[in-house]
Amino acid sequence: MREETRQRLNGLLNQLVVVLAFSIPVYRKWASIAAALIMVLWLAEGGFSDKLAALRRHRLTLAILAFIGFAALSLAWSADPLAGLRYLGKYRYLLIVPILATSLEADFRRRVENAFLVGTSLSLVVSYAVFAGLFRLRDAFPGNPAPTMSHLDYSMVLAVAGLIALARCLEGGLPAGHQLAWAALVAFVVGGLLINIGRSGQVAFVGAALVVTPLYLLERSRRAAAAGLVAVVVLLAGAYVAVAPFRGRVVDGVQELEAAALAGRYDSNQGKRIAGAIVALDMVRERPVLGTGVGGTMERFRELLAERHPELQAVASWLPHFHNQYLQTVVETGLIGLATLLAMMAVVALGPHASPHGRRLGVLLAVSYLLGFLGDPFLRKQLPLVLFATIAGLAASPAARPATPTSAAGSDRH
Repeated sequence: MREETRQRLNGLLNQLVVVLAFSIPVYRKWASIAAALIMVLWLAEGGFSDKLAALRRHRLTLAILAFIGFAALSLAWSADPLAGLRYLGKYRYLLIVPILATSLEADFRRRVENAFLVGTSLSLVVSYAVFAGLFRLRDAFPGNPAPTMSHLDYSMVLAVAGLIALARCLEGGLPAGHQLAWAALVAFVVGGLLINIGRSGQVAFVGAALVVTPLYLLERSRRAAAAGLVAVVVLLAGAYVAVAPFRGRVVDGVQELEAAALAGRYDSNQGKRIAGAIVALDMVRERPVLGTGVGGTMERFRELLAERHPELQAVASWLPHFHNQYLQTVVETGLIGLATLLAMMAVVALGPHASPHGRRLGVLLAVSYLLGFLGDPFLRKQLPLVLFATIAGLAASPAARPATPTSAAGSDRH
């Protein structure tokens, strides 16, 4: 009876991972509920001795524990440890990685991916309709048609969805009709990314596509890799010429950076980020190794802003964070914390992975987030963090789960 109960709990957990993946681009509350229930079911499922034995050899889980653990340790020197504790609560979503490593059935991996792509496609139908002026939805309007979350977060979701569809399109051995369908999905998602205004996701997709396309095709031949790279460059150039919102965002971004760097004008979107970075670098010089500690960062930021850079107060005092994951991490937890972040991302990219598709997922996720981190601290934002943990968990899932009673029962079914 106990084994039957575990089997039911594990089956429900797997179904909820599919729901979670679908919910990320569609509805925040569903994602929150699904993630919480997955954690509860993983605890109720039991088999902890086997799970812990497997996780001791699971590199990504160990890298995540190092990242979270040092951030938790920094509470000891934080000026506001209670705020830091609340901040660290967001990292609970990274627990999705060890949950998938120990409880996800192999035949659910593609279902989870497909659910995420379906959810993204449905959200994009709404986004295209808003962009066309057919209706408005809450804060979404033609100039900012992100229907379910902030434009920065939505751009990152679209970037990852587009890259997953691209990876599926480039897989060898697919019938021509299937490849054409995947190519159409890539075009649909990338079109949505280009009409939305989140530069972080746009940079993430463009940079990652330039890296992963030749990398995937190199498995076939150097000629295919070179042809793929040329094709991506041509298509991106065509998108720049043809899609006015995308071209406008690129031109505006370059002009804002030039105004800040050359004329000291920080009263723009990019200028405010640079102003915040100037103060952040002062904070790094103060405590380069250990950082301020999680929780007290922005309080010290405003103190330094008033003491050393009063001329920047008008444009930077409102900042809730540094709009850059690297700056955010190194200010909070110093060079040690930054090293744990980079180590975690390296494990996502380098593996080990149980399959070629898992390796592709790891590479596209790591490259896209490493680039997206330049524009926003996505690991402190719920939906991008849940997305990162879910796809990283799929990429790092072992070929076979540990031999718990649950998995033994599951193997009889397959």
